[in-house]
Amino acid sequence: MKKERERQVEILSPAGSYASFRAALNAGADAVYAGGERFGARAYADNFTQEELITAVREAHLFGKKLYLTVNTLLKDSEMDGLYDYLLPYYENGLDAVIVQDAGVFACVREWFPDLDIHASTQMTITDLYGAKFLEEQGASRVVPARELSLKEIRRIREGSNLEIECFVHGALCYCYSGQCLLSSMIGGRSGNRGQCAQPCRLPYTTGGEKKYFLSPKDICTLELIPDMIEAGIDSFKIEGRMKKPEYVAAVTAMYRKYADLYMEKGREHFHVEKKDREMLMDLYNRGGSSTGYYQMHNGKEMMSLERPNHTGVPAVEVLSQKGREVMGKSLTELNRGDVIGIGGERSDYTLGKSVKEGERISFLVPGKTRMRKGEVLFRIRNGSLIEEIKSRYVDGMKQKKISGFLSMCAGSPASLTVVDGEISCTVCTGEAVQKAERSPLEEEQVRSRMMKTGNTPFSFETLEIYMEDGVFLPMQQLNQLRRSALEQLEEENCARFFRKNARLSCTVEMAAKRDQGKEDRQHTEIPVTVLAETVEQLEAVAQYIEEESAQAMREAGKEDHGTAKVKRTCRLSRVCPDCLMTDDFFENEKILHILNRVRKAGIGVFPALPRIFRAGMEKWFEKAVSLAGQFPADGFLIRNYESFWFLRKHGFDKTLVLDHNLYVFNRYAKQFWNRLGVSMYTAPVELNAGELGTLGIDDGELIVYGYLPVMVSAQCVRKNSAGCTGKNGTMKLTDRYGNTFPVKNYCLPCYNIIYNTVPLWLGGQMKQIRELAPQSVRIQFSVESGEEARAVLERMGEAPGKFRKKAYADGRAEYTTGHFKRGII
Repeated sequence: MKKERERQVEILSPAGSYASFRAALNAGADAVYAGGERFGARAYADNFTQEELITAVREAHLFGKKLYLTVNTLLKDSEMDGLYDYLLPYYENGLDAVIVQDAGVFACVREWFPDLDIHASTQMTITDLYGAKFLEEQGASRVVPARELSLKEIRRIREGSNLEIECFVHGALCYCYSGQCLLSSMIGGRSGNRGQCAQPCRLPYTTGGEKKYFLSPKDICTLELIPDMIEAGIDSFKIEGRMKKPEYVAAVTAMYRKYADLYMEKGREHFHVEKKDREMLMDLYNRGGSSTGYYQMHNGKEMMSLERPNHTGVPAVEVLSQKGREVMGKSLTELNRGDVIGIGGERSDYTLGKSVKEGERISFLVPGKTRMRKGEVLFRIRNGSLIEEIKSRYVDGMKQKKISGFLSMCAGSPASLTVVDGEISCTVCTGEAVQKAERSPLEEEQVRSRMMKTGNTPFSFETLEIYMEDGVFLPMQQLNQLRRSALEQLEEENCARFFRKNARLSCTVEMAAKRDQGKEDRQHTEIPVTVLAETVEQLEAVAQYIEEESAQAMREAGKEDHGTAKVKRTCRLSRVCPDCLMTDDFFENEKILHILNRVRKAGIGVFPALPRIFRAGMEKWFEKAVSLAGQFPADGFLIRNYESFWFLRKHGFDKTLVLDHNLYVFNRYAKQFWNRLGVSMYTAPVELNAGELGTLGIDDGELIVYGYLPVMVSAQCVRKNSAGCTGKNGTMKLTDRYGNTFPVKNYCLPCYNIIYNTVPLWLGGQMKQIRELAPQSVRIQFSVESGEEARAVLERMGEAPGKFRKKAYADGRAEYTTGHFKRGII
């Protein structure tokens, strides 16, 4: 593996504040990622002002480091106008890369700032080589794949593309594929796609009679996997934690710096992680221990923190006895003054007033009703001395770069100071000439002492040569100013190497005027309806409904001829989207083929919905799907990921493709991004309200008006982690602390779970606004409904195509939501 060890591996650290940025550099980070005042996926971090961020870019470059800016959220149309002005000053000052989720942002950055690297965020849910190659073709220089990928899958991307690969190696792990989570958005209005996730995944849920933290993964720690990760082709080790404190950032950075360097210098045979270093990381933060994530494990309980969702700490005290409020215990590790022992919340946690050696007795008081068992282990949740050590070593103080200097002082001439940093040098002279001293000439050591005081500058003199004539004098303020001016000029020349002036505000939205007429027409006619079905039972109900409605329309028209042309004009449905995962043999299932042929006979288009996640293990399934598509009754596909799009294009599939809502056409620039690729039909995002949809323009889009919306797509399996794997598709339920029930489906072929919202979306009472929006079509989306329930919803569409009743069900039940159609997200 000598070749792999010759590569440089980047340690990429998070910075939610300037203090964390400094701590990361001091601890050995090669690059830092940070958010500005807008558009970042950590809206609740301190984040950087414009001035701070520009200063950080300059400081990073002084030390040969890089800074990447997060613009990894979805931008509304109204926000896109401010994006250019927001990015321009950072670009001009040498920003190294921008991390992007939104396809519209991607397209604009590529056109506005052609020499600025684009890193595809993990929020883009890139799960295979096909998605990575697609983004490479569009201009990405780096991809952050989904955290669910194995090292084998990462190697496949590395070997099949020219992209840099950046992977998370430490920190919090989401339960859902990043970019596919709507849970926080739907239940509380705080969208993860806007950097405002409220983390409902860290709350308890009940299933099968068990109440646990079923959606709360442990943090990952991959120190031991460093050789494997480097050999798999990972270029950048990304540490999660923009919400964490500087001490955490510094300590974790230092550990990955230490062990990446160890492997690069000495190889696998000399690679070993010391126990004390592993324990130090656990002391800083862990959720019931840690896991190595998905790199070597597909999923499972071992990756989950089922009992506690927050910091567990490390074992610290074994309870020996309790008398009243006093607890006697034995120290399991060395404890220090200021350490905090977790007992039951901030008010009752115990802070040590003195240090205790391992094995010594310790006693403390607990709240009156607290009872502890003999043998119970209490955990240290804050290591005070460790925090102080990290602060003094990495957080307090400023990193300074070693430079050399030459000072010349000759009577009758200005003093000159030359400072040198590598290949960069600059010379500055005083405004006044050096004088012959009348009384007190300057001594060299006196001058040296003054010049070496570089203070809060990013430089310190490693060497300083001084040439002074004897008996000369210069006011000290002149020497101070000489030093300041030289160092300021050196800093400026260092940073100037990265300045740019190649921005071009050329990205415009091409609006097709011909669509306006179509929109006007649809405001006064029936809106076509699409139905998506996830089960064979639902699909059969849809087919029967189509046949009965078609027959009824014919009877009313006094026609007995069931010709296709007439049916097309009278049937309210225009398209059916059967989910390809309703059976494992979907494209060869005789029953499904029979149903879909009946649908097509009625003149209804068939657009199978492809899987939500495309990973390497599904490639052969996709190949088979494309090979059978010619004989299968399919007029196109509904696609849910970048991989599916690129796979179909590369395999010559030239029928219509419709983007599902999770590909997030959030603004007109995203719409144009896809239009240029030949995709002209998309599903409107479910997080935009009616006004925002109007600004976006959905006359070429489809609006979901009914359905249990998927709020999570996960590589974890609720069934496996609660009752055990059955190897069969199935549906179960999760109940939250308020009694709300979330349906959960597990799909075994692609091996992912879908968690649906507690109640269905229903926009039946919003038809006036929907008509004003004039979508190309509206969609009814079935997931967990029975065939009878699906039929009931179809019948509630009303007496004419495109008109809906206010309730989805005939019994008028009120359990539904209008989603974000009225409220929207911040």
